[in-house]
Amino acid sequence: MNAMPTPAPHASAGATAPSAAQRRLPHRRWDVLAFGNPCADIVLKVDRLPAPGQKVLGHPVGVFAGGTEANVACACAKLGKAAAVFGHVGGDAHAAMLVRAFSEAGVDTDHLDALEAAASASALTLLDSSGERTIVYQPMPHVAIDASRVASALGDAAIAYAMPYHLESFLHMSQLARRMSTLVAIDIESAVAPTPEEMRKRVEAADIVFFNEEGLRAATGQPAEASTLASVLRAGPSVVVVSLGAKGALAMDRSCFAIQEAFPTQVVDTTGAGDTFNAAFLVAYLDGLALQEALRFACAAASCTVAAMGARGGLPDRRQVEAIARLAPVGV
Repeated sequence: MNAMPTPAPHASAGATAPSAAQRRLPHRRWDVLAFGNPCADIVLKVDRLPAPGQKVLGHPVGVFAGGTEANVACACAKLGKAAAVFGHVGGDAHAAMLVRAFSEAGVDTDHLDALEAAASASALTLLDSSGERTIVYQPMPHVAIDASRVASALGDAAIAYAMPYHLESFLHMSQLARRMSTLVAIDIESAVAPTPEEMRKRVEAADIVFFNEEGLRAATGQPAEASTLASVLRAGPSVVVVSLGAKGALAMDRSCFAIQEAFPTQVVDTTGAGDTFNAAFLVAYLDGLALQEALRFACAAASCTVAAMGARGGLPDRRQVEAIARLAPVGV
């Protein structure tokens, strides 16, 4: 881990973020409350991903329960934390499968409702022989949030996790979370915040921010390096984490910068690897691990997901992750 100058604190906070030893999160019914709709992942295997205008032959792999926020909730539960989901399913055939998957994972569904007139969210995934994929996502219709119900759910959670596509709803949720002393964690991909302005609007309302490499470059116009993470921190969050796929990950808080190499594994399907990574980092954060150890734990967990088919096919438990983390050297 490399020492870094402490970035400027959040303008409204007036102090730097607490260290791992000082961190005290409220004890709540749920450790993590994931805001977002589960998704039916329809997966086709192809020899190669098609270029624009090309047609390729696909072979059915299956239909799996997925969805970014839903995957995070399931991964947190598998790693031993209490997790819940706040969202919707449709009135179609996929809904029962999505609800059943939460039950099997041990995720609370008290705040998962059905919209009978709508189709559940779905994603068509084309997966090539190397494990890389292309995804077409079909979301559910946006539903205005019930402030009293959201506030009640947030009051039961230590961390609220979201991928903030809909800015107005996210900002409302974040304001309610702050009133409840609930931390806000967000995942920013290029489709969520494709410009620095869009990124800043979301980052200002979050405590923990996750990017993948593409999302960070789209949101900042800069490469994944310490100076870029420091610029994001200056917008307000306490922690910024960037997953780099096979290259590992970076993270920065208000006292240090950490780099972690990826753990070697046989890649079968990269779907959901980032979700597992984010969930594992949150688990480590909840446990009070220092930044380097949290990043190491997250990379070890992600290596399990890419070794199995489907976003949740290889979700590891804590024992598996800790065993992997012990085998590889610390990131440089």
